Amino acid sequence: MAVDVVTVENVASVKWGSLVLLGALAVIFGLLVVLFPTVSATVLIELIGILIILLSFSALVLSALSPGGWKSSALLAVLAIIGFFVGIATIIHPFVMGQALAIIAGIALFLGGLIGLVVAVGEKTMMHRGLFALQGILAIILGLMICVLPLLGVALMVIWVGVILVVYGIIGIVLGYCIRSLDAA
Repeated sequence: MAVDVVTVENVASVKWGSLVLLGALAVIFGLLVVLFPTVSATVLIELIGILIILLSFSALVLSALSPGGWKSSALLAVLAIIGFFVGIATIIHPFVMGQALAIIAGIALFLGGLIGLVVAVGEKTMMHRGLFALQGILAIILGLMICVLPLLGVALMVIWVGVILVVYGIIGIVLGYCIRSLDAA
């Protein structure tokens, strides 16, 4: 069995400046996302629209190149065409698609919480049933809140991404300077 040993020389060979630069960029982008959540959400949803268009085009090509031709993959072709129009609609009206995505996320949270609550109540031998039930109840409440107020859900999701970017960036900057101190030693 091979054992990988990380020595100070291996760690110090990492370019500390690149970690600091990536960390600083993550902090900047995270702060921009937190400070401008509406613009950030719009850009993100429009990028999702572009992705839907690209995936639809790929599905259409796959449908055309399938061994049976168009006849055997008609459903895939129809779904690709529908996806293409959904992608265009997403780019034109990101506000509506953002609300739809938030409602879908709210429904998923609600259903996941409901399943978790049912499992916690039904499984008598399960450890930490109370915490599992609490998690299910909180997911149900959050899912309902997002379904009732989808714009709040979109704003919370975008702000959460921004906070994660800031934390990731700070960790990257600290790690870069720690590696620099190893290199100086």
